Amino acid sequence: MQTLIKNTNAYRLLKTEILKDGHSHAYLVVFDDPKHLKTALRSFAKLLFYAEENDYGEYDDPALKRVADLIEGDKYPDCLVYPRNEKRLTAEEAEEIVEECAVRPVEGERKVFLIDKFDEALPAAQNKLLKVLEEPPQGVVFLLGARTVYPVLTTVRSRTQKLEILPFSLEEVGACMRRNYSETYSEQQISLVSALSCGSVGSAENFLLQGYYQSVVEDAFALCLSDPFNLPAVVKKVSDKHKKELLTLIRLIFRDALFLKTALRGGADKSTLLRRAEKHLFLRPEKKRIESVSEKYTLRSLIFAQDKLTEAEKQLKFNANFTQCIEICIASILEENK
Repeated sequence: MQTLIKNTNAYRLLKTEILKDGHSHAYLVVFDDPKHLKTALRSFAKLLFYAEENDYGEYDDPALKRVADLIEGDKYPDCLVYPRNEKRLTAEEAEEIVEECAVRPVEGERKVFLIDKFDEALPAAQNKLLKVLEEPPQGVVFLLGARTVYPVLTTVRSRTQKLEILPFSLEEVGACMRRNYSETYSEQQISLVSALSCGSVGSAENFLLQGYYQSVVEDAFALCLSDPFNLPAVVKKVSDKHKKELLTLIRLIFRDALFLKTALRGGADKSTLLRRAEKHLFLRPEKKRIESVSEKYTLRSLIFAQDKLTEAEKQLKFNANFTQCIEICIASILEENK
């Protein structure tokens, strides 16, 4: 995970600003992966204390390795971590932070406040930090972690510089999952959870370790292979617990089906074309069912499906009814397939 974070634009931007001694006093780190948000904040905190590994994954100075290890364990005295109870920042903790800002650093010239899940903090807690966010004492830096900026007060946003870590590519998630889990889980399992991840390693790990990815896969293929007559019954059986991941998987199913459909128009032997196309599929372990979807739909309807799924994703962001949204989406694709 550290490797992925270090390759993000957000990490490179902060590193550049530190090297030029022009970093901000407060950053809003936006990363839609609650499982690894604090990991990202710790990585940024290490940068602020110059405790970064070299190109070989080692530390040139033992003192910097000590700092990095202490930050990793939330034990470095000049990097204070909140909330204390792993829930959300309270107004009392915000007051404590304000008081701590006035206390000089223990070891150096810089003190960092690492606040996880800041988007879950109530307005009262956020408001108490406004003054120190605008005019912090010399050497104080804030790292505020959030999955999304919308719950963060506008007044807080205006006092911070945003560092956004965008969703990782399917290939990046897959590579990370293989590094960590290939000895325990099969390639098929890792490929499927990577496809379900929506660019989040944390989501991929949750699907893999908690074992509910297969039910999402079955729901997705049931919807893609349904017909206008049984669609309402299929939709009723689909869980909305992982609606974002389900839509992502349906999109990938139609994407792979479209790729096969296009590849088979090459005129060569069908088996040869399928072998050539297989290495480009995101869902290679589900090749047989992807072939069924490809055979079921026309080229035009498979292209149309991508637009309809984009529309459905936008509607769900604005709290549209999931069951109704997914039924209308698939019904439209089936109608286009006539």
